[in-house]
Amino acid sequence: MKIDSKMRKIQQKYRDEIKFKNKQGKHAFEAAGVIFLFFLLLFVGIKFNFFDSDGIQPIPVDDFENRWMYVIPQIDDSLKNSSSVYTGIAIDFNPLPIKIILKTSFQKSKINDENILNELINLANENIKSNNLPASNETYEIIVIGSNNEEITRKVFNNS
Repeated sequence: MKIDSKMRKIQQKYRDEIKFKNKQGKHAFEAAGVIFLFFLLLFVGIKFNFFDSDGIQPIPVDDFENRWMYVIPQIDDSLKNSSSVYTGIAIDFNPLPIKIILKTSFQKSKINDENILNELINLANENIKSNNLPASNETYEIIVIGSNNEEITRKVFNNS
């Protein structure tokens, strides 16, 4: 009987090894299939442009917003160098007309000198004009706001 039990153990071990090898081959085949499908989907997706996004697109060179965004850093640099009350700049395209917003450290109730405000507006306007903006018949506004985000003054310009 001892021989039969030893033989059974050897036979069982042999059967287990065969099952294990068959499972390994099966898993390798499944992995190869998954990798093949992945590459197939990638190829089909690239071929039919499934991966193109309509989200963020580059701004066309002739876009008017791009031309305005080019001049904003120039205005910012010239105002930083010329005025200690200037704190920042913003631009608003919607709704039209385009609005250039100059941020200052002024408080609306404590403004003594209108010349400083006019100087800020004139410097910003000179930078805009030197860059051949705006296009014909386009209106834009330069707005000066104070430290509390209150509008202090506004001037409308037109290139007609």
